[in-house]
Amino acid sequence: TQGFPAIIVKKIQKIPLYFWVLDLWPESLISAGGLSNKHVLRLFTYMVKYVYNNSDRILISSRSFKESIIAKGNYENKLIYFPNWAEETISNGQINYPIPNLPKGFKIVFAGNIGVSQDMESIMNAALILKTQVHIHFVIIGAGRSKESIENFIQEKELNNTVHLLGRFPIEAMKTFFNAADALLITLKDELVFNLTVPAKLQAYLCAKKPIIGMLNGEGAQIIKDSNCGFVINAGNYEGLAQTILDLSNLSANERNYMSEKGYAYYVENFTKFQSSKMLFNFIFS
Repeated sequence: TQGFPAIIVKKIQKIPLYFWVLDLWPESLISAGGLSNKHVLRLFTYMVKYVYNNSDRILISSRSFKESIIAKGNYENKLIYFPNWAEETISNGQINYPIPNLPKGFKIVFAGNIGVSQDMESIMNAALILKTQVHIHFVIIGAGRSKESIENFIQEKELNNTVHLLGRFPIEAMKTFFNAADALLITLKDELVFNLTVPAKLQAYLCAKKPIIGMLNGEGAQIIKDSNCGFVINAGNYEGLAQTILDLSNLSANERNYMSEKGYAYYVENFTKFQSSKMLFNFIFS
């Protein structure tokens, strides 16, 4: 809906409109919101097409968005790949932001929305498998609609010693949390729209110089593979996630540092704000 005021400004000021697509609509309403009413979906599809029709260029944060967008109309010549980058507070921030004392041992940090899309249930099932591995700790930072169910699961399964739900913190704290982690965890459910999406926090994770464990499919998983920054497990495979975390915890510091450096090098080459802006400017002025 933010496209509508932009279209008005475009017409009043007679300037071009570049619309940056970070989530696919109406697909996200189906996968994340559970919307199934065909009349409502038809309305949103019309709205999306109206915005695309009135956009001079359509920027896409994931190359996989292309097929979905051109299925809605003749937009291929408008598309420009324009990925996310890490926030300045993560790429250039300080690592002394005050945070709670974290447990000793091997710390897996998950940061961001705690929702259905992130498949928190599978993360908790992996934590349950690793319950007796008391040196492995899940540190979960964030909030969302699955938070209460996760709290209940932790209590019912007596996971308080290995799962630590810390709540919401400002983005300025993330670099300090990431620096204290031994690995970073990113997950998405096995839904078509999520398989096409590259979560914005993946760039932040790559920038943090830590090994990454991904339980997801699609383009996000491919980036982890291409960068050699960690391990990928199919979405929903919590048993595989548990085993991968255990395997990673048994690697030497040098082996984990190798993954960290590979991920950071991939970030610098592909995902800095400078790289993204350069790509866009070259396209506009070529």
